[in-house]
Amino acid sequence: MKHKKEDTWGWMLATDFFSAGMGGAMLLIAGVSDLALGVVKTSLLGNIAAPLFIALGASLLILELGRPFQAWRVFLNPKAILTIGAWTMLVAIGLGLFYASFGIQGMPWSNWIALRKFIALLLILSGLIMATYPGILLGRHKSRPFWTGPAMMMLFLLSSLITGLVAHILSSVILPPTSGDLTNSLKWLVVIFLGMQMLFWIGYLWVKYTGTTEREAIAAKKWIQGNSSYLFWIGFILMGSLLPIILLILPAKIYLVLGSVLALLGGALMRLMVIDSGKERTWLPGEIAYRTKLPTGTEEFLKAWNSE
Repeated sequence: MKHKKEDTWGWMLATDFFSAGMGGAMLLIAGVSDLALGVVKTSLLGNIAAPLFIALGASLLILELGRPFQAWRVFLNPKAILTIGAWTMLVAIGLGLFYASFGIQGMPWSNWIALRKFIALLLILSGLIMATYPGILLGRHKSRPFWTGPAMMMLFLLSSLITGLVAHILSSVILPPTSGDLTNSLKWLVVIFLGMQMLFWIGYLWVKYTGTTEREAIAAKKWIQGNSSYLFWIGFILMGSLLPIILLILPAKIYLVLGSVLALLGGALMRLMVIDSGKERTWLPGEIAYRTKLPTGTEEFLKAWNSE
């Protein structure tokens, strides 16, 4: 028998946050562009990929939480934030697939403009929730000094918008939309959001380091000049934010693709680092002493129990 008490989540939750947040932002972008421009200007590939990304995130979340055959229980507690997220994921997947079907020739409802507009409006609402949900979930954890606070919601929303935009750009490069290309407009939005992302993250770390609790300052210091500083400054700020800005400004398509891929990798790295920072937590009074008394699985009485 092996006993291990998990104190934080792992890479599967980080991938869920990345995939579901990106998919939600892709739905949001598709809905906004449809309502604002009057026609579907996002790639069919991107419109299909968006709900599939959310579904991938949901699958990883089920595996991360454990007991996948009892995952249905998460839908039964209306007061839990996980239940809200689960229902939103389910609705967003269904809406996204239905919206994508409008771009498939031969569908009976392909020309039902009013219905498509209504679905686009629902995409905006569900996509916005999906894009902000990871930050809301983490910001509510008061025992995790690096996560706590409403700013985490804005950081995740901004990152989700960036990854959603570049995912639509890459989808349009692979399969251009039939009613016009938004790539040039989308790339300039990415450039603006990447610049905002750098400023917001530097500001977030500065506030955590100088103006909050001692534990929050210790957690932020690891990003600024500690164990995670190389990943943050070189991996996320330089390679995942600044370099994509430069590449996206350049005119050639190859630079557009490279900049988009680097922005995606920067978003993934950010989520991995944030989840990993959850290991730094505030312990309840007496909790450490209690955990030292828990069995580890190597005790003699457990060995005897397992041998029967």
